[in-house]
Formats: sequence, C-alpha cells, structure tokens
Amino acid sequence: MRITLMFCTYRRPALLRRALASVAVLDGLDRAAIDVVVVDNSDEESAADTVAAFAAAAPFPVRYVTAHPANISVARNAAVAAATGEIAVFLDDDMEIEPGWLPAVLETLARSDRDVYFGPVEADFEGEGTPSAAALTMFDRKTTLGAGDELFAMGPRKTPGFALATSNSIFRRARTLTDPEPFDAVLGQCGGEDYDLFCRLQRRGRRFGYIPGARAREFVPAHRDDVDYLARRHYAGGQAFAFSVVRNSENPVATALALRFRTAVQFVLFAFSSPFMERGERRIKLAALKGKWSWRNLYPLYRVEDEDLSGD
Repeated sequence: MRITLMFCTYRRPALLRRALASVAVLDGLDRAAIDVVVVDNSDEESAADTVAAFAAAAPFPVRYVTAHPANISVARNAAVAAATGEIAVFLDDDMEIEPGWLPAVLETLARSDRDVYFGPVEADFEGEGTPSAAALTMFDRKTTLGAGDELFAMGPRKTPGFALATSNSIFRRARTLTDPEPFDAVLGQCGGEDYDLFCRLQRRGRRFGYIPGARAREFVPAHRDDVDYLARRHYAGGQAFAFSVVRNSENPVATALALRFRTAVQFVLFAFSSPFMERGERRIKLAALKGKWSWRNLYPLYRVEDEDLSGD
C-alpha cells in the first residue's frame, strides 16, 4: 500500500520543517510505501530550501510542487494532482504527527472500509496562560468514538462537536478525490473548501470514520487566540457552513429557507442569553450567527490575516 502525505504550505518554513521532521520518525515506516508531496503556495517559493534539505536525508521520495495564485483550494488541488498513493493524506504545515500515527492508520485501513478517515488534533497554543474556550473549540478536534466509528458532515446525523476538515485526514483516493478540482477556488480565501468537499462526498454516499490513534498536534500562534481573530474566524466559518450545506443539499432552495429560519430563531435565543455571556464570547457567537445569515458574500479570511501579519 502506498500512502502519499500531502502538505500545503504558505510562508511558514520553520513550522514546515517541524512537520516534515515528525514524518521522518514515524513508527512502522517499513510497513508501507510512503512518499511526501509539499505544495508551496507562496509567490517567493519560501519552502524550497526547507523541502530540499529534508528530501536529501529522507528515506522516502519527497516532491516539491508550486501552486499559484495564493489560494488554499488551488494548493490542495495541486497536491491531489501530484499524489500517487492509493491513500492520500492531508497534513497541515503547522502540524506534527505523533510516532504511532502510521500504525494506527494502517490497522484501521485494514479492518474498516470507510472512504475518508480523520484523526484527532490537539492544539499547542503559543500564548501563555489558559487558552480561551472559543479557541479550544476551534482548534482542538477530538471525540470519544472508537477506531472506524462513523462520522457525518451534515444533516440530522451530523457529528456534534467534531468539525470535518482536511487537517489530519486520510482519503481512499480512487473513491473520493475524483473530481478534476476537488476543492472549489471560490472558497479558497475564506476557508471551508474542505467542509464543502466532505458535504459533497456525503451526498454521493461516501462514508467517514475516525482513527483515535492517528494523533497530531497543531501549533496555534498567539494571535489566533485573540477575540478579534476568533470573531472573524467564526464569521467566515458560519458562512462556509451555510454555503456548503445549501449547495450540497438535495433541495438547495428549501435548505436555504430552512437555514434562514433556524438562524433567525438562534438570533432571538442569542438576544435572551447574551447578557449572561462574557463580552468576548458574545462577540464570537454573534459573529458566527451573522456568518450563517450572510453566506452569499464570502469573507476573505485568509487574505485579511495575511495582510494583517505582513503589515500591508
């Protein structure tokens, strides 16, 4: 069995170096044919030296691919196009997988036949002190389900408290990544391109499972535990959720109307409960509701964050 590990990266060579190093020390590398694809989505090809140094010492093939323009969907599609393994795995450039990740994946793949699997992600916060509840909810991805247990992206059986995202996701490539461009570039600046794909796959009858032993840690910079950032992130997340659920439903018009009604009810409930909330929590919850209400005009979250960090 060949497994292609795919990293999409954008101007984070130091974090990427740590992510790649975690692959090199995986347990069970002799039990599967591994190769790595790194897709650099930056104009200046900021990851080139990091990938070249890693490839020179790696015991498996490593390929470096560039993808333009800066758009996470463009990068993900380039990674899929470069993948050769029957199993294709998305890992983030700010993520380190634990040594037991590969044995857990191989064991579950051998005894379970889901189409896509997800491993838990534990947030590693840069800032001092206790992370906010909103940040933990956003960046930690865990559940008490067992290996191979089923997950759902949308609908009445949607798995509560567990967001289906490409971070630490394992695809049976021939069953799932079959569209010419699986990730929609329209969502590539706001996020949610992965959730949109999972909604589409569920509509097509594909099934999702959990692998509790496929653990990963995600580095979360201090600015992402800031109320302003979390409010923007929840606003964009609310938009992506509504956009994806509506477009992938059997009756988009009816679904859009039902979603609008449910969101209106949630606004009313929020009005009654908000006086009892802490100010930051109130801002974040309101932003998520506004996002679900205004999903037709997508907010470019990633571009805004990049401009903030670069000072443009």
